[in-house]
Amino acid sequence: MNSVKHPPSARDRARGEVTTVQRALNLLRIVGASERPIGVNEIARRLEQHASAVSRTLSTLEHNGFVERDEETGRFVLGVELIALASRLLAELDVVRVARRYLEELAESTRETASLSLWNKTEAINIEHVLGPGSIKHIAAPGRRNPAHCTATGKAMLSQMPGSTLEEVLALGLERYTDRTITEGNALERELRCVRERGYALNVGEFIPETAAIAAVIHDRRGRVVAAIAVTMPVFHFTQQSERQLAPLVMNAAATISRRLGHHGAQTI
Repeated sequence: MNSVKHPPSARDRARGEVTTVQRALNLLRIVGASERPIGVNEIARRLEQHASAVSRTLSTLEHNGFVERDEETGRFVLGVELIALASRLLAELDVVRVARRYLEELAESTRETASLSLWNKTEAINIEHVLGPGSIKHIAAPGRRNPAHCTATGKAMLSQMPGSTLEEVLALGLERYTDRTITEGNALERELRCVRERGYALNVGEFIPETAAIAAVIHDRRGRVVAAIAVTMPVFHFTQQSERQLAPLVMNAAATISRRLGHHGAQTI
């Protein structure tokens, strides 16, 4: 009597997918650890897998740019896609390391909270902050995701992003957080033009009613937006005079960090 074959369960499929991913990661580690281009048979021997299975995985990785094949020898090295991913990570780690000193200086000179945010798809993420001697702790701990359309760091970075990124932000909808939040696309576009013209972004009670902030964008050596630095304060500290005093300090800090990251277009005020 023939046994009935049942389709694999969801758990079995998930286990198989994890195994496939793990094999690909192990393969990348072997290629990366090799001091010279490495062939399919050598990889298969080290992984203790059939050469045909290794060849299929390599083909997928090659198609996606994670490995490259030498046309003459047929051997493999790591691909440019991995380098691109690593470069992005290194840039983000580097900006945090470089910015720390200037966050401390900014917090000391303004007596307010200085913070650093990174861009993630359509929002700003708090990554670091330093409290000034007279500041009140009024911003979230590192890791908080903040909307781009109503935060100073978000608007500073969004103002330098391609139009497609703005379209993504608009497609998500501009949620209202306070009566000062920008909720219309045309108004946000006008605001971003102002940010580009003056060199810094403002948030005066647009996200949290009690807080205000001034932010400027940070670029890496390729001119890409990697972060924004801000001074955040209680809204009752924000006046036209404080804006005139603090905006140049924030822009100078952003320009200095950008130069330290190799961006030659950054100029101090």
